[in-house]
Amino acid sequence: MAELAVDVRNVSKTFAHEMKALDTVSVRVEEGEMVALIGASGSGKSTLLRLIAGLIKCDPGKDCDIAVAGQAMQNGGRISREARHIRSTIGMIFQQFNLVGRLSVLTNVLIGHLGRIPRWRGTLGLFNEPEKQEAMAALKRVGIDAHALKRGHHLSGGQQQRTAIARSLVQGARIVIADEPIASLDPSSARKVMDILSDLNSKDGITVIVSLHQVEYALNYCPRTVALRDGVVVYDGPSEALTADFLGELYGAESEELFLPGLEGRTQDQPAAAALASAAA
Repeated sequence: MAELAVDVRNVSKTFAHEMKALDTVSVRVEEGEMVALIGASGSGKSTLLRLIAGLIKCDPGKDCDIAVAGQAMQNGGRISREARHIRSTIGMIFQQFNLVGRLSVLTNVLIGHLGRIPRWRGTLGLFNEPEKQEAMAALKRVGIDAHALKRGHHLSGGQQQRTAIARSLVQGARIVIADEPIASLDPSSARKVMDILSDLNSKDGITVIVSLHQVEYALNYCPRTVALRDGVVVYDGPSEALTADFLGELYGAESEELFLPGLEGRTQDQPAAAALASAAA
């Protein structure tokens, strides 16, 4: 039996004014899986990912806990003292890219070493040659090594996102949590980013959990999908079951948000790859 990369049990999250973003959510992800997290705006996708990463606390409760790679990230509404160490095994990819724009692309990737080198070296930005070579290899892996010396803010959105993925590679992440990483990208750039995440999953065995606003990408890249609606898991199973009719049953009118323009009528007989190619044309 495969080990669990992420184990979320009975987790709820309430924000100000008693707005419940998640309500008793349980999700398990095995090592080496690539799982899509889908849902309309406000369904709780980002909240769940941030809870898994230990960036925010879940509501107190004796039966709620989150474990990452077999270690407790949260328990009963408290973030573990080991959270910082556990977080070093997680590569976080955000929609906003989270690069330091004034630094070079290479330096942004070298930041992935910070958890493994003496603090004084990191503070001074002193990276040795093997560390630089590893960073360059990561940039080559994602196809932007030619831009290594450019400043981060000079890259396109897709290139910035690939830089963030390269940083996760240098970090040595065994789990990548990507929060709508392609939401602000054009279809061509989005496919490149998803191709890279899929490659890391299939070739390196890295567990990938990616929240997506359009279901076509889940169908094309992720064997399994977890669907949220109003903070509750309404589906957890094979992505191939997510036809337009089925999503209509789950989400009603909200299901229109989950399809790329012009693809709302896709059925099980129309492959997702063909649908994506059509959208990009």
